[in-house]
Amino acid sequence: MGNKSVYAGMGRLSAIITILPSAMAAGWLLGYFLVDRWLGTFPWGTILCLFLGAGAGFYEIYKILTVDPSESSTDQKH
Repeated sequence: MGNKSVYAGMGRLSAIITILPSAMAAGWLLGYFLVDRWLGTFPWGTILCLFLGAGAGFYEIYKILTVDPSESSTDQKH
């Protein structure tokens, strides 16, 4: 049981570390290639989508940090 909680903690930390940069990168790519090239609004679509990606990343990190791992349905024994 002790190792499982260590691995679960490592998984949560690695998710927290990777979510924000990947969400911002996805926002930048969507903004640059879909919005700015299509509408010709460079750099405003890129900036807007980058901030939207950062907001989505922070929201996902908030959700990860507020979930109590002891209440997970996979850890409960019936």
